[in-house]
Amino acid sequence: MGKSQSKLTDQQLEELQKNTHYFKEFLQALSITSRGTPEEKLAWAFELYDIDGDGFISQDEMLQIVDAIYRMLGSMIQLPEDEDTPEKRVYKIFKLMDSNNDGKIDLDEFKAGSLKDGIIMQALNLYEGLI
Repeated sequence: MGKSQSKLTDQQLEELQKNTHYFKEFLQALSITSRGTPEEKLAWAFELYDIDGDGFISQDEMLQIVDAIYRMLGSMIQLPEDEDTPEKRVYKIFKLMDSNNDGKIDLDEFKAGSLKDGIIMQALNLYEGLI
């Protein structure tokens, strides 16, 4: 018997590996948001917002995520006037969470601020008990 050769190209294999990685991350996120403790959910959410992984959430990082959420939701929800744009929501969140006013939010500030914001905690519990 001869050698078995893959019918997938190197590019296809690379894409499959990348998609498998994303799918694993999706399953992990779904597991945490559906069964995790509030502490685990907040730590996961912090990592989501901390795009560059430096241990802080900048206003720009938060704006990128909030903007994506607003675009995804579109007009499905009616927002109060002080939160009707991503910029206004980010301003409001930073006012609540950035307790030392240094222009960035660390994990402790994020946890403390999230517990004060019902919308954030509601979003983190959206998939509670799903799996």
